[in-house]
Amino acid sequence: MTDDRKLKNFVEKQINFDNVNVEFKVEFRDRKNKKVYVLTENEEDYQLERKIGNKSFRTDLNSIEELKDQENLSDEDKEIFSKLFERLNNKQVDKISIGGLRLRNQILSNSIAQPILANVSNKMSKEQKKELYILWKRDKKEEFRERLYEIVKDLVTQMLTEKLAETDDLPSSIFPTSIAVDKAPNYYIFEPPEAYTLSTKIELFNKLANSICGRCGQSIYGLYVSEEWVKEILKEDAPDFYNVDIVRISGVLKGKKRNEELRRFRNQNRPFEYLFYFLDKVLQEMYRRNIIPEFHVELFVIEGVGGGKKFFSHYIIPNLNEIFYKLYHGDDKYYDGISKIKHLISSFLVENWNIDDDLKKNNSERAHARINRLLYHIFCHKRLDMDSILFLEDLKIKLGDSAPILFLEEVISWM
Repeated sequence: MTDDRKLKNFVEKQINFDNVNVEFKVEFRDRKNKKVYVLTENEEDYQLERKIGNKSFRTDLNSIEELKDQENLSDEDKEIFSKLFERLNNKQVDKISIGGLRLRNQILSNSIAQPILANVSNKMSKEQKKELYILWKRDKKEEFRERLYEIVKDLVTQMLTEKLAETDDLPSSIFPTSIAVDKAPNYYIFEPPEAYTLSTKIELFNKLANSICGRCGQSIYGLYVSEEWVKEILKEDAPDFYNVDIVRISGVLKGKKRNEELRRFRNQNRPFEYLFYFLDKVLQEMYRRNIIPEFHVELFVIEGVGGGKKFFSHYIIPNLNEIFYKLYHGDDKYYDGISKIKHLISSFLVENWNIDDDLKKNNSERAHARINRLLYHIFCHKRLDMDSILFLEDLKIKLGDSAPILFLEEVISWM
């Protein structure tokens, strides 16, 4: 399969049209006097927006006939908007706003794809905008949607191809080499400099596209596993691999938790906790099936979802078989059908401690940070971080929870 065909297949699978809404815009700009007039048509009404310097005015109309009754608009304003109505009636669309357009994979949608999707309308030709507007006005919804999908798919493929080809390096910091959980990642290797062929870049993007994605607070995590059958193990707990529920996957919260505790747990989860909850299920099932994990996994992280600066990380975790033999291989590694390492991690969760809710709220973040560090050392260094264990033990005692930490001595002896 050619690189172009691979990219097109990738885009076809990833574009999510489920919640797309469309608006058609025409505008007039007077740059000298810093004036902007925008007329927008959507399924409900017309929106008129006027900006003069830092001041703006906006109103909604059901038809052009209502324009003459607008007391907040001058005669000059009404004349300009009247001409914009005329241009719209002549199918002279300046811009199509496509709200809700995204990729199914959250990692891609919030990193590489964001500037591409935002630029789709600007890349449309006048003929394409006119064609879409005519279909929309004739209320041919199915034809309109199909044609819009084809245009968007082709434009995204084209822009993605250009973006991948424009430099030798990867066009996004989603692929840094992370060296430690408490240090800034090395985003780029300079000696020798990184250089990838287009085919290699596409393979890396495919890894992102096929990762298991979940959102925790202001972070998005993606877990790539090369073996597709692994997803079969997780399918019952993760029916949507692009939007997994970490609470449902983890199974570490004890008893009936209140909404506040569930929300706090979901928001405070860190990348190696996310990794652990998935791999725990996989490795337990592999032991039951007498299968050795001869594959690696990759963990992608975006911290700072939404506007503003984002922090990207990428971790490669090799040699799962070593962790498998230490923590999962053997009947002595389980209790009540659950791995003892999972019981241990559950014992360290503030959400499970019998303490005042304010204490949970005030200590959840730092407890999760330490659990994440503990799991980072297990997966990346194949050893325990005793500083984190001692910190969590001490915190548990200080906050007044007297429940024992389950299987700590055993896990220490295995590692």
